[in-house]
Amino acid sequence: MTIKEPILNYWYRALHSSVGIEVSCSDAEKIRARLYTARLEAKDPDLHTISICKSPFDPMKLWFIKKGPKDETP
Repeated sequence: MTIKEPILNYWYRALHSSVGIEVSCSDAEKIRARLYTARLEAKDPDLHTISICKSPFDPMKLWFIKKGPKDETP
């Protein structure tokens, strides 16, 4: 991942997409750690509706996946 914009912008791009985004990077674990740190520092609860996982098809890509709504049934 060549960072061409603030790292927090990736979270917001995923948040405003319909299902999430895919990002290419050279060191997925290192970048994922930086992304989670940025989310924690942002203190924006909306960003917790997104999770990050490595693509099962390409280890050089991270997926930002929007979580579905929680089941409200007790």
